[in-house]
Amino acid sequence: MTSNGSNQSWLLPLLTLVVLLSALAALALFHPSLTTPQEPASSNENALLELSGATMGTRYRILLPTRLVEAASRDSLKTVITDRLAYLDRQLMSTYTPDSQLSQLNRQPAGEPMLVATELMTVLTAAKKVYQQSQGAFDITVKPLVDLWGFGPAGTRQDIPAEPDIRQALGELGMDRLEMDATNSTVMRSAGITLDLSAIAKGYAVDTLAGLLQARGLNDFLVEIGGEVKIHGTRPDGESWQVGIESPVPGQSRLFQSLNTNAAELAIAASGNYRNYFMHEGKRYSHTIDPRSGWPVSHDLASVTVIAGSAMDADAWATALSVLGVEAGMKLANELQLAAYFIVDGASGYSALHTDAFNRYL
Repeated sequence: MTSNGSNQSWLLPLLTLVVLLSALAALALFHPSLTTPQEPASSNENALLELSGATMGTRYRILLPTRLVEAASRDSLKTVITDRLAYLDRQLMSTYTPDSQLSQLNRQPAGEPMLVATELMTVLTAAKKVYQQSQGAFDITVKPLVDLWGFGPAGTRQDIPAEPDIRQALGELGMDRLEMDATNSTVMRSAGITLDLSAIAKGYAVDTLAGLLQARGLNDFLVEIGGEVKIHGTRPDGESWQVGIESPVPGQSRLFQSLNTNAAELAIAASGNYRNYFMHEGKRYSHTIDPRSGWPVSHDLASVTVIAGSAMDADAWATALSVLGVEAGMKLANELQLAAYFIVDGASGYSALHTDAFNRYL
């Protein structure tokens, strides 16, 4: 989904997860602008094999013990991975590829059902569930507002949209206008809404790659796409994968909180409010748009990190909680037993709060 890697999504999922490959002193931030390390010598029993490339407007990266993959099969594994990602992006979920299923669905006349692939149905079903549970804070139909506020493909703006324009854009939103028939694998828009999966598709792609690896007997890995991460098993030395949360300071790559990842499998995603914005008359307007009000959020929440069983769920809920803010987000996350970590930008600096379910990761 090309929109994911540029300032064209509602809540650009931030690259706020840092991976500690050996020790806390040796941080490796998963960011597409950084140079990819060279593959370690295969003779090293603790060496990591890295597979990486472009996808969904950003980068993917897979780390796994070199000894698990025979040298002769590495190219074929890379091909399987890139082919799968290309299918998910260009054939199913891209809004920039005219013949993708999502683009076709956005052009489908209202009231006419369309047959879709199982993968797309899975993502749309998950998106609607989070939409309902968050009472509209997560809404994949928010694109008209994103464009109106200057965070879409048309480029930035330096002023505030007119109130009638905001009301008009709000009238074009609503996942309640999307009807899904899982039995017949059809989806129908009851009105002319526009779907954009930027806030959930990368998480689903991470889950897909993890499943692909496990199907081949590769059970020790770290998979990352644009900041959404899933880990399984251990590093080559038998230790847990070491992951942390980045400090929400633009232009810096510093660890804010290291995490305890002593679990067989978990997924991590983060969203935030401090990298993409514009200033108008001394006030900052964030790219984090609340689809319920039509305005950028004005709370002091800098970032949210969510840990879940699937990267798809973590991805969507990090977005939803970023819209809700600390108070409402904490309340809902605790009710749903979500593991969420909030970094607040207060008058005295950054502070952190977390839900009860997040205790095990600290």
